[in-house]
Amino acid sequence: MFLRPAFDADTEAPCGTSVAEAREALAYWRGRLKRLPWYRRAARAEAREMAARWRQRMLRAQLERWRLPGLAGPLLALLDRAPARGTAARYVATRALRVSPVARLVAAAAVAVTAAALSVLVLVAIAIAQLT
Repeated sequence: MFLRPAFDADTEAPCGTSVAEAREALAYWRGRLKRLPWYRRAARAEAREMAARWRQRMLRAQLERWRLPGLAGPLLALLDRAPARGTAARYVATRALRVSPVARLVAAAAVAVTAAALSVLVLVAIAIAQLT
């Protein structure tokens, strides 16, 4: 069973924005942010904010296009602010740990497995040192 889009990219989604319109606006604001000089701080802040808003609108329109509007809330909660360059993975992981109890359980299990592996490694090193 494959998902098919409910409508094409040019058709307006129930959220009020078409996917094509959202892509075009997002490209505009990202381009504007790149073109603005560093000393235009207010304009750069506006461009950053508008790019984040249009990214959210595009995600919502895409999800509604693919008949998955229920995923919009959790995904938008993870992406509500644009992370700084180079910290995207840490940002998403931190948001997921705050939002999801399953993510916290997986992280706790990973910490436990890592601690067990390190303790076994230390014990093996001690045993090898005593045998020689």
